[in-house]
Amino acid sequence: MYGMPELDDTEVLRSFSSHSAAVSHIDANLKAGVANISLVYKYTVPGKNLTLYGLTLSGNTGESHFLPTIDLGSPRHTAFLPYEILVKENEVHMLHGRYRIALSFPDLSMSTFMKIVSTPGDIENLMKSVTK
Repeated sequence: MYGMPELDDTEVLRSFSSHSAAVSHIDANLKAGVANISLVYKYTVPGKNLTLYGLTLSGNTGESHFLPTIDLGSPRHTAFLPYEILVKENEVHMLHGRYRIALSFPDLSMSTFMKIVSTPGDIENLMKSVTK
């Protein structure tokens, strides 16, 4: 759809001085406990400055807030979860929320999407909290 983000339109959540600084910072935040975020997995690609984190989102703007509105089909869209951030070199990236939702829920109507219009921004804010 015209104006919608695409795969290459990632959101840069934050830049650090190096890949190791970014990973250390995120790991420390997750260990200390970030509100409404839980680590599901972490994978570092051997020999590359790439680390992928899988995260759950809870709280008033997390999964339980919007999934009941959009995940109505059968089977459920479990593959939509968990959310991911990628540390690539010294930058922390995520897929744009509108792209990710449209990709995972291709049958979502515009009227249903309008019911969760704040969700892409809510997801981004929660993800940014991991990098603060």
